Order: sequence, then C-alpha cells, then structure tokens
Amino acid sequence: MIDQYCPSSLVGNIKADTKNDDCLIRPYLGRRKWGQHESRLRVFSLRNYPLHINQIGELGLDPFAYSKVMAQALAFMHWLAKVDANDVEFVLAPAEDAPQFRSQALGNHNMWILDFDCCRRISMDRSGTEQAAKAFLKNDPFYPHPSRGEEEEDRMLWQHFKAAFLEASLIIIRQATPEVPEDLPQLLIDTIESTARPHATI
Repeated sequence: MIDQYCPSSLVGNIKADTKNDDCLIRPYLGRRKWGQHESRLRVFSLRNYPLHINQIGELGLDPFAYSKVMAQALAFMHWLAKVDANDVEFVLAPAEDAPQFRSQALGNHNMWILDFDCCRRISMDRSGTEQAAKAFLKNDPFYPHPSRGEEEEDRMLWQHFKAAFLEASLIIIRQATPEVPEDLPQLLIDTIESTARPHATI
C-alpha cells in the first residue's frame, strides 16, 4: 500500500516509521476515489487509511467478502442489539489468530467495528426502520450504496450486500428474536433504496 498510494517523496520515511506497523484501514465500499493515484496529502499513515472501493480492487482484495461481513454485522446490530448503528466505523486490522480474510496486500486480517457512542435504540416498527435508514445513509461510506451506479461492480455489490443482510436478518430473527416482525428487514432496505440520492464522489 505504501508503494502504491504514498507520495514518492515520503515512502522511505513512512516505511521506516514503526507506527505504521499497526495498520488500520477504513474500507469504503460505497465510494470511489477519482483523480491522481498517489495521495495529495503531505502526511501519510497506515493507522487510519481510507481505502476506496476501486483501490480495494487494485490491491486484489475481495469487496464482496467485506460486504457480507458488514451486512451480517448490521443485521446483528439492528435485530439483536436493536440499535440504529449510527456513526459506527468498520476497520480492517492485522489478525494473528483465526483471520477472517487473507491477502497478499494486507496479509491476514479481520474486520472490526468501532465507535458505538452515537448508537441509539430503535423500536421494532416502521419508525425504527426509518431511524436505521437515516443512520445508514448519513454514515461514512463503509457500506455499498444503492445509488452508486458508476460501475457495474457498484450495482452488483449493493445487490450482494442487500441479499446478505436480508438472509442474516431472517436467521437472527427466527433463531434469537422471534418477537421482531419478519418484514422489518425488507422494509428497512426499501426505505434505504427509496430515500437514497446520489452523493458526490471524492
């Protein structure tokens, strides 16, 4: 990643900085990065690096694998924890044991969820799904987005995320929270799709 995205004038110093041994990547499945290949920033760090969907492909990583884990985590937060997942962050970090993902670019790594302080409880009804949809659309672009249509991969990724979310949601509801109406996950997806608008790509 340093060789590919770090400004060439900083590569030596960045590789020598032991702080970058603790790699923390923010996977942005809902945003593409346009413009020059190297970062315009004069500061570069692997400790909180935003990795956009096209960069994920350039590094040979699997966005569909990340999408599935995000979808399952979101289903867990909504129907088991019963929170709106407002402002949570997904990060990729090195894994020593039982890694979820393996790649040449990032090595063995896992996905973690951070920052639950802005999460709020949701009711298990239409009002709750509207609250959850609002949180989904205002969050950083971790999730695939239904209005992203720049590339076929974006459309496929949203469909993949949606299917994984609905599947995980029904499993959770039927096995752990049978009091939750089974139509709520689909209602949430419908609300997200009907209210989504194209967002500016950075």
